[in-house]
Amino acid sequence: MKRHFILAAMAGSSLFLVDTARAQWLEPQLDSQRWSNLRKHQQEQARRAAEQRKRSGAVDTRPVTLAERQAAWSQNKAEYRRRMLRDGQVRADRWLDSLVRAGR
Repeated sequence: MKRHFILAAMAGSSLFLVDTARAQWLEPQLDSQRWSNLRKHQQEQARRAAEQRKRSGAVDTRPVTLAERQAAWSQNKAEYRRRMLRDGQVRADRWLDSLVRAGR
């Protein structure tokens, strides 16, 4: 009887170790899936917000990146320089930023 109890205890402890190993493998998988779901949800929310802004005609308030500003400047150098001489650099920069935001 004592042997049966010891064998049952050993079998139970080995099952516990298998479950622990499975849990250690499963936890990172679940974390990865959770982060993936969160990222997809946030991207979907951003897409819906952008569509709603387009439909409502709202102005995009995100700051203009340096790459966007440089691309707009390279396409409109002459007009930018003319506006800078006439209105000043701040107003010329605002005009350039408005071109970038209109093109988004």
